[in-house]
Amino acid sequence: MEFNYCICLLFIYFVYLKCRVESVHWALKRVLHNSLGDLCSVWDAMNNMITLQHTEIKAFFEASTHVVGHVFKKTLYKRLLGMVSRHTLNQIAAEFERVYYAAKNPSSCGCVMRTTHGLSCACKLSKYVLGSIPLDSIHMFWRRLSFSDQGLCEAQVTIKEQMETISKRFEELDVCGKVTLKSKLQEIAYPDQNSMCHPPSKVNTKGAPKKSMNKNQRSTKRDPSYWEYVDAFHFVQNRNSSMKRSPSSSDQPNPRRIIPMLDQFEPFIQGFIDNIVNVKADGNCEYRSIVALLGMGEDSWSLVHNQLLKELAKWSNDYINLFGDTDKFEELRRSLLVDGLSKVCFLGFGF
Repeated sequence: MEFNYCICLLFIYFVYLKCRVESVHWALKRVLHNSLGDLCSVWDAMNNMITLQHTEIKAFFEASTHVVGHVFKKTLYKRLLGMVSRHTLNQIAAEFERVYYAAKNPSSCGCVMRTTHGLSCACKLSKYVLGSIPLDSIHMFWRRLSFSDQGLCEAQVTIKEQMETISKRFEELDVCGKVTLKSKLQEIAYPDQNSMCHPPSKVNTKGAPKKSMNKNQRSTKRDPSYWEYVDAFHFVQNRNSSMKRSPSSSDQPNPRRIIPMLDQFEPFIQGFIDNIVNVKADGNCEYRSIVALLGMGEDSWSLVHNQLLKELAKWSNDYINLFGDTDKFEELRRSLLVDGLSKVCFLGFGF
């Protein structure tokens, strides 16, 4: 019975070896493309394949050193980031999912990961739940991220020379540089600690902060333009004029509003004056009066110049015929140019 069992085991192992050989044979044929060729062509094909594999392994090492996955941005893996391969981190993360079950059933762990891979098993990882996994618990095989053997064969590895260089560099820096370098060294020396501290008072993190805001502050409606203000003003005036007055209101005389500087005008014209706007006397008072009565503010007087220039540009031929001379037309157009806008107006009208 035992003899037959040994024969079965040998047969299974022979089949396994045959499959491995056939697999390698198929990979070799895929690289060589055909069975015809001399030693040089076979050598070049094998060299290219090995070079490609070497490049892929180096790229994997670089990714393990510099790229940090979002899953591993935890305190548990802080001492392992950049020190072990990404495959090792994935193996530990998969084993860490068994920690909760292994904590309830310690005998179910089996410590297979520790005995076969040299990594911390579930029962061992349960001790690091509130801290970080030490680098010493990882086998040297998973910590090797380069092809170089420098430092591996030495009996004693020291960083005395590097520390002296860092100390000299620290003395040469200013205050800000010293603080930055010190924080970097502190992250290496104390990976379990960080610069974060508890808030001085309890912060309510549920919902948005409540602020006393009126309706206008919460509104997302845009501010109307000057033209919308003018249109609304005229609309209200037209609506008020079209409304019929009641008999009681028609009998009562409306009190006249006091208009400043009204006495400076002749008495016969004072009854026709509805409003007086005192604008700045800088040579553009007429334009300031127009925009002020339109409700756009007297500082927008250059808009009237712009509209007049557009009018002249649109009907230039008619105005030239009206003035009877191109020079008079050009003189009028130049008088409407405003500093700061003259170049824009000049280019926009095609003169």
